[in-house]
Amino acid sequence: MQKVESLVEAHLISGGYDYLLKFMVRNIDHYHETIEALLDQNIGIEKYFSYIVIKSPILKPAFLIESLTRNTERSL
Repeated sequence: MQKVESLVEAHLISGGYDYLLKFMVRNIDHYHETIEALLDQNIGIEKYFSYIVIKSPILKPAFLIESLTRNTERSL
């Protein structure tokens, strides 16, 4: 899966699913082609669910891990 160019994030998650994958694709057809190619590889994908981002009202470019370890006042 590391060779899939449109795959930009992969997360092992808890709950009802095993992984959360984030793809950046040109359009729905490109996404469908990408998923079909992954399924054809027989790498253990039994089922998948797709969610399409419609709008991103908050999008932060980066979050520095150091900000989590600072001894400062807690803020929202």
